[in-house]
Amino acid sequence: MPDVTKADASLDLSAAYQALVRRREEAHAERERIIGQIAKLDAALEALRDLIDTSADGAIAADARSEPPALEVTETPAPPADRPRKPASHSRRAVDRRIRIIELLLENPQQWFSSNEVARITEGRNPTGAQRNAVSEALRRLLQHGNVERDETVKPVRYRAITSALRELLLDE
Repeated sequence: MPDVTKADASLDLSAAYQALVRRREEAHAERERIIGQIAKLDAALEALRDLIDTSADGAIAADARSEPPALEVTETPAPPADRPRKPASHSRRAVDRRIRIIELLLENPQQWFSSNEVARITEGRNPTGAQRNAVSEALRRLLQHGNVERDETVKPVRYRAITSALRELLLDE
C-alpha cells in the first residue's frame, strides 16, 4: 500500500513554495514601484534646486543695486541620526524576520531548533542581542498562536514547526 502521507506532505510543501514565490514577486513589484517614486522625487528635487539657483542669481543682482540685507537667523535641520525612526520600518523588518523564521521552520519540519540557532540562520552568523531577542519574541508569539511546538525537556529550549499551521499563516500574509 503506497504511503499517502508523503504525497500529502509534498503537496503541502508545493503550496507553501508557491506562496513564497508569490510573496517574493509581490515584494519585487513593490520595490520597483518604490524605485519609480524615488526617481520622480529626485527629478522634482533637482527641479527645485534649479529654481532656487535661478532665483538666487536674480536676488544677488537685485541686492547689488539695493542696500545690504539684514542678518537672518535660520534653523538648521537635525541630522538624520537625531530624527526619530518611523514605526512602519520596524513593523516591516518584524514581518520580514517572521517570514524568514517561518520559511526556515517549514524547510526543516522535523528538526528542532533553539532560538539562538534560528537567529544565527535567519539574521546572519553573529546576530546582535537585539536580533536574538526579536527572534525569541517571534518564536514565542508563534508558540502562543499554536504554530510551533516547544520542547522544554532539553536545554536550551527547542522549537519545531507545526507545518499545517505555518503554511496557513504564510498563505494569509
